[in-house]
Amino acid sequence: MDHAGRPAGRVTCLLDRPSAAEKMPRAPTRERCMGIAGRITAASIVLAVCVSALAEDWPRWRGPRGDGISQESEWAKPWQGALNRVWSASVGVGYASPVAAGGRVYVLAQKDEQEVLTCLDAASGKVLWAEGYQGGWTRSYPGSRSTPVVEGGRVYTYGGMGELVCRDAATGKQLWRVDVPREMGTQPLQWGIAATPLIDGDQIYVQTGKGGPIAIAVHKQTGKGVWKSQATGLGGYAHPILAQVGDVKHLVVFAGDTVYGMDTATGKTIWSEPWKTRYDVNATTPVYRDGHLFLTSNYGAGCMMLQLSPSGARRLWSSKAMMARFNPPVLDGNALYGNSEGTLVCLSWPDGKVLWQTDGADKPALGMGGSLLRVGDALLLLSEKGRLTLVKATPEGWQKLSEAEVVKGGQVWAAPLLYDGRLYVKGESELVCYTRD
Repeated sequence: MDHAGRPAGRVTCLLDRPSAAEKMPRAPTRERCMGIAGRITAASIVLAVCVSALAEDWPRWRGPRGDGISQESEWAKPWQGALNRVWSASVGVGYASPVAAGGRVYVLAQKDEQEVLTCLDAASGKVLWAEGYQGGWTRSYPGSRSTPVVEGGRVYTYGGMGELVCRDAATGKQLWRVDVPREMGTQPLQWGIAATPLIDGDQIYVQTGKGGPIAIAVHKQTGKGVWKSQATGLGGYAHPILAQVGDVKHLVVFAGDTVYGMDTATGKTIWSEPWKTRYDVNATTPVYRDGHLFLTSNYGAGCMMLQLSPSGARRLWSSKAMMARFNPPVLDGNALYGNSEGTLVCLSWPDGKVLWQTDGADKPALGMGGSLLRVGDALLLLSEKGRLTLVKATPEGWQKLSEAEVVKGGQVWAAPLLYDGRLYVKGESELVCYTRD
């Protein structure tokens, strides 16, 4: 583990060690030189395989640990000039973020009258398959919202109208499909279904919409229902998370006007705390660590910190220090970094004291929907207009290091993806891949 509590990995590649005779100096014959060259070539191939093996899958919203922290440390270093555009692909409109696993990138988007999941080769951008169904969200801000989840050779998607679909990750073949609103008797929210599914063990948890149970659990192999939440009424747009509190695991559901802690086995409410905004929009993924749960919204709400116990929750504080509309903050060490309506803010954890916020001529222009990704001691910021900014960010302060235009648009709300040394950015209708200089 490193100083921030992140896992540190190491792969060692062992080549044959030379014998004592091989260590003795010999005349550089042609055959010997060719043998050396062959061994160097073989070693290079092995090294390349080992480096590739280090690539960490990013199979779900906010990455493998759900914290928005990438291990692609090379991207923490400044670059000079423009990034290298490797390929681009037209994948459809929407706000769902791309994910990657096993050398493939997956993205869910709206194409004409269909909601389509596209699988591409991560290196070349070649479309391996694209499968969809009639429907999707075509009203205000049309397009998909929820990010795919890749797990156990399958990929799960949750459409803007509430279609929960499981496909074979290799072929795209549909394995099962559940129309959640129809099954639960609910309606999509004003701006569609946006909460990415959460998988834990054999269960998938999703928010449902409004007018019925706020959340449900289904079996990931079959799509059959396991439970409906005790809480009913108005759901939210935020991705549910798990909070381990002592020996008790809570499912945290940030609904439309209340945050709930639910029993993962039954859906019964363990605790609840009111949190209401204008327009009933709670869309930002909560952040949890060691008994402390942070929530933030905009529309006049701000942020709050809850202290959880196995059987309840109490509010420690609330403030306007951070107002993240829907792209979540990142907790690294005892610093919480977030986009507060276009301003990058750093709060101390868990007391919420403002350590700094960006200002001045170098202030990154995030916009209210800009996203951030932690890598090393830096943040990759993607503005809603498609500008990528690398900022060194520590509890002591911030410094702009590099910038590049990566996509065009005014509503670039999908989070960037770092995978196997490459950067993937979902624009308003295209997916673009970049490498560094």
